[in-house]
Amino acid sequence: MKNTDMNQDLPRATPQSRGTDPAVLDALLDDVERQDIELHSLLVWQDGALIADAYWAPYAADRPHMMHSVTKSFTSMAVGLAVADGLLSVDDAVLGFFPAYAGPVGDNLRAMRVRHLLTMTSGHARGISGGAWRRLASSWIEDFLRQPTPHAPGEVFVYDSAASYMLSAIVQQVAGRTIHDYLGERIFRPMGMSEAITWDIGTDGVNTGGNGLSCTTQDMLKLGILHLQGGLWQGRQLLPEDWVRQATGMQVRDVVLGVFTGDHYLGPDEAGDGVPASRREGYGYQWWRGPHGSFSANGLFGQYCIVLPAEKAVVAFTGGLEDSDRRVHTLIYDGLRPALGAGVSGRPGAEALEARLAGLRLKTRPGMARRRAPGEAPRRSWRIAPNDQGVEAISITEEANAVRFTLRDAAGSHDVLAGFGRFLETVTTMPGGRLHHSYQPAEGLTVLACARWLDGAPGERILEMDWIFLKTAFRDTVRLHVRDGALRLTRGVNVNSAERVLPELTGRPTTAMEREREREDG
Repeated sequence: MKNTDMNQDLPRATPQSRGTDPAVLDALLDDVERQDIELHSLLVWQDGALIADAYWAPYAADRPHMMHSVTKSFTSMAVGLAVADGLLSVDDAVLGFFPAYAGPVGDNLRAMRVRHLLTMTSGHARGISGGAWRRLASSWIEDFLRQPTPHAPGEVFVYDSAASYMLSAIVQQVAGRTIHDYLGERIFRPMGMSEAITWDIGTDGVNTGGNGLSCTTQDMLKLGILHLQGGLWQGRQLLPEDWVRQATGMQVRDVVLGVFTGDHYLGPDEAGDGVPASRREGYGYQWWRGPHGSFSANGLFGQYCIVLPAEKAVVAFTGGLEDSDRRVHTLIYDGLRPALGAGVSGRPGAEALEARLAGLRLKTRPGMARRRAPGEAPRRSWRIAPNDQGVEAISITEEANAVRFTLRDAAGSHDVLAGFGRFLETVTTMPGGRLHHSYQPAEGLTVLACARWLDGAPGERILEMDWIFLKTAFRDTVRLHVRDGALRLTRGVNVNSAERVLPELTGRPTTAMEREREREDG
């Protein structure tokens, strides 16, 4: 039976009713536009009510978004519940939960406690990224326990999604169910979080813990509100207040975040490509400490839930941003934060702000409606030269005001349908893990795509497509350069943990015999 409580909305209020000038929010939107920042959503909660919710279409309130490392702060709640239920202690030995482990055990592994996983001080020299483990088919638990631990637990901070996975595995051991189910009963349903929440499963049948959770931006905002309120929600103490204080407090002061290589977070003394590690304000139990007494849940590529206790406020946003891009943080900490509750100018502005929020859209390229020239074939196909992506053939078929792009590899055929002058929404299995932090679910991803024809060099036509993968931060630009029948294809992405552009593909037109074979193969 459908649980209607999962659709509860948050109370809303005008900014000026909370003593905040709407002009400040309007100016923030001006800065986002002027600096060409790719935001997907921005929600502001102040003093018991939602005073602004912005979504840049096609992103919307009911669309879930991959949260990456924001997931860790959800995992922290599951540990807190298990501690409150008497199922475990933060001082329990990690090895004690995995008696079947038969690998090497050194003194540092033997000394590792649950609190060391919570504070990212497990003793490892490098942290494992979810992007690396998603390519690993064997046990992630086994892999974690076999990693070298050169440091004594508690001594060195090394950011590690694998530590969060181990927390998920430990809670599942003692609670007898996944942390998704555990939190669903104890937190998600009582708080009226959306039914859209999903959570990836690792190779051990365990929720991924450090990443892989998808939810709406309002779900993420509620995570922050619950912790702002000390675990209290509508008169019910869902999470122990003492746990919230520990989880969001300063557990580790000397925090140096190592360089991210895509597969690992390097140790604090390592430099990646000459880039030094960065110093941060501090760390709690899977929560970051921030300036002005704030704490936050942070996700790669631009998902953040920032809690500002002094202002009784929470700001949550999603986007497609590099991890080093701190422009939105500057706008929030230096612009919005001091203005919350600081008074209004008396100038009208709430209605104009509301209208602006309702009309926000992602920037798109102009002229996306240009179609093929008269006389051009509606379908073309190419045999692709040997390549490291395993692509065998590519074809394009023009349909009613749209083009169907088809790629064939050893796994089969994969389609994207792109509209001319409009975005079309479909689900595609198009390979893209190399550009998408190793995310490539077998069931495919929702994609919104549009296309246009451009003139290139003399005699060259270019089909340019914009692919927005709606549940993620990823947005691909794909260009097919056609000249004298031959094909040259490029594909790049807005953000990624590793390469941003795939190696160029080239192809020659298929022969009549090859096209017949393609039809026979389906």
